[in-house]
Amino acid sequence: MKNKLLICILSSALFFNTASAQDSFDTTSTAKKYKTGMAIYGEVGLLGNNSFKGIRNEMRALGIKPFENVMASIVLAKRIETEKFFMESRLILMNSTKYSQDENVAKGIFRGIGIGVDASPKFVNTKRWNLLVPIGWDLMLYQVKVKNDRTASFSQVVQNPNAYDAAKFHNGSFNLHAGIGADYKMNLFPKIYDQVYISGKLTYHLPIVRMGSWRGDDVKVTDLPSFKPNQLYAQLGLVFFPKKSHRMWGRMH
Repeated sequence: MKNKLLICILSSALFFNTASAQDSFDTTSTAKKYKTGMAIYGEVGLLGNNSFKGIRNEMRALGIKPFENVMASIVLAKRIETEKFFMESRLILMNSTKYSQDENVAKGIFRGIGIGVDASPKFVNTKRWNLLVPIGWDLMLYQVKVKNDRTASFSQVVQNPNAYDAAKFHNGSFNLHAGIGADYKMNLFPKIYDQVYISGKLTYHLPIVRMGSWRGDDVKVTDLPSFKPNQLYAQLGLVFFPKKSHRMWGRMH
């Protein structure tokens, strides 16, 4: 499952490059009827999640300082849209780690990475607003890690290296999501951008296929609650449509 998820992530990167090449191709006979842009969003879970809470409680019971109780992600996206439709290819970077400098204290880390797609007709498209009903999917790989920022001498590490390894387990799921969204169109930096949007979405994510138990390199953990990312998420960010003479983020599109 882990290898399949990594293959899908690489396939998504190939999709981004292919879309970029298509966008760069231009003909003199036909005007381009779509536009492409890049977006960056912050995404946060709004409701309680029992499986997320269960993992934190299990860590606390073992004397491990758990990760934060907020499910938060940074989402990087490429948007393609016409007058009546929009689609986004998404790269999701999730991290609920509680960072601290405490030494000799075991700490829990929760991370996730994934790819996904959002699409919707534009139910309203005015000079200032787009109103959307985004529907899509995400393919996610999650990691739970327990580490201890201990100090030790070189001889201690050499004589007992396993004592200083972090425990790492992974899990994954295929999620469907649907909700509502809106874009507010702003005339910012007109010399650089054709348009800039403030974009927000409220979506519910429902896992359809999951790995089940957490797994390490050579072990399956039977008593750690499996992660079920069913949750209501709020997403807010900016979408940029650069002019041809001002390519954003290098040559990505």
